[in-house]
Amino acid sequence: MSTRGGPREGAGRKNIGVTKKVSLTLTDELWEKVDKHCVDNKMSRSELIRTLIESSNL
Repeated sequence: MSTRGGPREGAGRKNIGVTKKVSLTLTDELWEKVDKHCVDNKMSRSELIRTLIESSNL
């Protein structure tokens, strides 16, 4: 039996929170703005939304 591969303690991407699936309806124009901002700033949509929420007064 091989000792290589498989799950290892401490391996992989670290969690930053709980993942929940959501659906967001925006116009094509707004999706283009979101995607352009994400490309320009090298971030994912999730990072953008998280940043916006964290900077708001919720």
